[in-house]
Amino acid sequence: MKGVLYLCSLFLITCIGSAQRMQQTYINHPDINKACLRFLFSDKSVSSGNERIMLETLYKISEQNIREDYMTGQIVYVPEAGEGKHFHLNKDGNIEYYRIKYETLSAEEGTKFFCAERLRLDLEKKFQTTSAKLKVNPLDTKARLELESNLESYLKFSNALEGKSQIVRNFLFFTLGKYMKGDQGLPVSPCDFTQKIIKPITIATSDLTDTDSKLAWAANIQIFTAYELGFSMAGYCK
Repeated sequence: MKGVLYLCSLFLITCIGSAQRMQQTYINHPDINKACLRFLFSDKSVSSGNERIMLETLYKISEQNIREDYMTGQIVYVPEAGEGKHFHLNKDGNIEYYRIKYETLSAEEGTKFFCAERLRLDLEKKFQTTSAKLKVNPLDTKARLELESNLESYLKFSNALEGKSQIVRNFLFFTLGKYMKGDQGLPVSPCDFTQKIIKPITIATSDLTDTDSKLAWAANIQIFTAYELGFSMAGYCK
């Protein structure tokens, strides 16, 4: 049965002839996030049957001799807000970029972009879910445990993006500005945050040339520092 499913996937790829359309076919597959993370790590060692099929499908899509236009997003600096922006979630829970840029990508690069976007969307939803819980009840024990889990997931994601193109590494950008007042809950743990975030920032900004992106990251690094300091001084990390 698993072999039949894989053959069906190969048949669809051959017939459709579009990496993007094939990627979108699997966007809600139950194993897409796990398979995408492995794909970005270039890890093919999967024992789980369904996850293995999904991973093999991603590799097959990435091997197609196709170049297509992808809607990507640039990091922008917003002077009025004093911070950078990359995307937000619309009312349907999907990514909307603050500044759209179309890029022509190979199937391999397009699959990396698709996977990074899919994983970052999942992370953002986790951030918002946890912060919403803590906004209602700042003492929610389970939600506070999620803060650590969310940060660990982000750190693992950042490791998967090391060495990738800038448009893929842009997904490491996130902002904490709206959480600084302390009345919006928290998305990630502030405890030892700046020390833990050093490597992801280094990965994200390596060889960065865009002036707007540099300003955005510089502003957000200051916010990251204030985020840890403010909540640590308030006794959050005891």
